[in-house]
Amino acid sequence: MEIAKQHSRKNRQKQNMPSVDRLSSLPDGILCHILSFLPTKLSVATSILAKRWRFIWAHVPNLDFRTSFSNIINRIMFLHKVQNLTTFRLYYKDINISDYEFETDQWDEHPCNHYQLETWITTAIERNVRNLDLRLTLMLPRCLFTCKTLVDLGLYNCVVDIPLTSVVSLPNLAPVSLPCLKKLHLYFVEYEVDETLSHLLYGCPVLEELIIDGEQTLGCCNISSPTLKRLTFNISFGYEFYESGGRLKINTPAVRYLQVKDCSCEHVSLSPMTALVEADISIINITSLEEENYFYTRCLLKFFDSLCNVKYLKLSEPHAEFPDLGLVGSYVRFDNLTKLELAADWRFLIKFLESAANLEVLVMCEVWTENKSLVDKGLKNWMEPMEERCTCLLYSLRIVRIDRFGCTEQEFNMVRYILRNAKVLKRMEIYAKHELDFKAKFDALQRISLFHRGSRECELAFSLDSFWGLNRHIGFL
Repeated sequence: MEIAKQHSRKNRQKQNMPSVDRLSSLPDGILCHILSFLPTKLSVATSILAKRWRFIWAHVPNLDFRTSFSNIINRIMFLHKVQNLTTFRLYYKDINISDYEFETDQWDEHPCNHYQLETWITTAIERNVRNLDLRLTLMLPRCLFTCKTLVDLGLYNCVVDIPLTSVVSLPNLAPVSLPCLKKLHLYFVEYEVDETLSHLLYGCPVLEELIIDGEQTLGCCNISSPTLKRLTFNISFGYEFYESGGRLKINTPAVRYLQVKDCSCEHVSLSPMTALVEADISIINITSLEEENYFYTRCLLKFFDSLCNVKYLKLSEPHAEFPDLGLVGSYVRFDNLTKLELAADWRFLIKFLESAANLEVLVMCEVWTENKSLVDKGLKNWMEPMEERCTCLLYSLRIVRIDRFGCTEQEFNMVRYILRNAKVLKRMEIYAKHELDFKAKFDALQRISLFHRGSRECELAFSLDSFWGLNRHIGFL
């Protein structure tokens, strides 16, 4: 009882104590750092908190505009005091842009013209901006491409759903000198001519990260950089690009991470990548199996040969038709490959088991077995590779994961082969397709549990319920 009274007395004393504004007592430098994480609109709004806060926002090194009101931007730019900007972000909304990423859905009765937009960007460059992020429709000012302080440059389409006619445009072969630029992100950027992109990259002598995303109509795309370490190329060229003889050339010998989506090996040329650690490749084949495929097989061989030093490879070819892959398995070796994530037809799996001697982790997202053209040509059936070629099964393969297991006879044959021949396998995880009923999954579990295992330490885990990400396993020692 006495303890309760003491607590009650202390609470009354705390309520009677005057409140202390600890935040306002912090140094200006710390307050500016805190405000730098906010959009500029919210940062400026703190000026009403107290007299001391009135102009704190004007010394924040970041400007983040996501509004369509040009008069607001003009006034803030005029009152802002920082001469060395860390970040300048401008998402300017026009009639073609949805409300996503913007602070207001109201419209400026007097929208700004291109001259105003260029003036804001030029002002940021004159203030030695380091990080520049633009989402707007504009022919960019030429001074942007000679900025000596830029480290991170992002040129974005205003919104993902925006029409392709509303894009950022690069000037035609203007002088480019970006001596400090390390990160360049280009989303739905329009180029005046095919040479514009390569000309831009040539002016970035220390570039380390490049992301190119969107849709393009370039006849030829040349990506060349001796310093680039990360490259993401996610462009949907479309069949018109390939049919017109378009090509993608990538010459980045120092790259460590590579992502290329929807590429045709006939039209993609890769230089050797000796430093490559991780690659995420999605390939398509625009040549039908009825056509002469010797040329395509050579292109496929050359393409994979450029990736032979990779350590972690994610490969997908969504329901594409491929000619015979015999040459690929015969000549290309992946001696550094330790992890393979595969969504492809059976033949890719067989060839990698034969060519990746040090493979430790194998993830099969889905193995296509329903392509009618492949069935008609007898390519659907699982064909066991020659055991003496599969060194990884004897000495290195330790973890196997199979997603979207469909309980077909070919999949059972594949699982049986791996369990029998993988001598150092520690664990195999199988996640059945959620469309299958519980009985089919349970029958598959019982059947697989009886397969002979070449490794005494192998544990088998089978998912009986993978719907909504809820997995229930039964393990076998």
